[in-house]
Amino acid sequence: MPRLNSSILVALALTLGTTSAFAEGFALAHHKSNSGTIDTETLRKAFTGRLKQWDNGAVVQPVLITNEDAPETKFLASTLGMTPRELLNRIQQEVFRGEMRRPTAIKSSADCVTAVRGNPGALCVIVDSAAAGLPPDVVATAFKK
Repeated sequence: MPRLNSSILVALALTLGTTSAFAEGFALAHHKSNSGTIDTETLRKAFTGRLKQWDNGAVVQPVLITNEDAPETKFLASTLGMTPRELLNRIQQEVFRGEMRRPTAIKSSADCVTAVRGNPGALCVIVDSAAAGLPPDVVATAFKK
């Protein structure tokens, strides 16, 4: 299983002020027990049902804004080499086949933070401005392309 390494990226984002510390203005939010960076392949596996469990034993729970026009959804889809429609269709197929847990549907980056606080296996994309002032049990990190 992919190993997530420790990171100080949240502190970096806070010290940089308005300058984005994350790729293209987006970050991954997850529970502090999964702190570190994540690569594109791990992100793809998490959002297509091929990664079932994190190294800490928590079950992977994708959290997703299901609006195709949301910047977070567009960023996630483009990072994975898909259109937002293709990504949502792929997720729907994997859920139907039983290969993936149904993602937690949210409406904003703020909702993402709430979802991640309540689930150690949750993972979602947020705009970097939402990374400032996160609660202590939520971490925002960049990922490696």
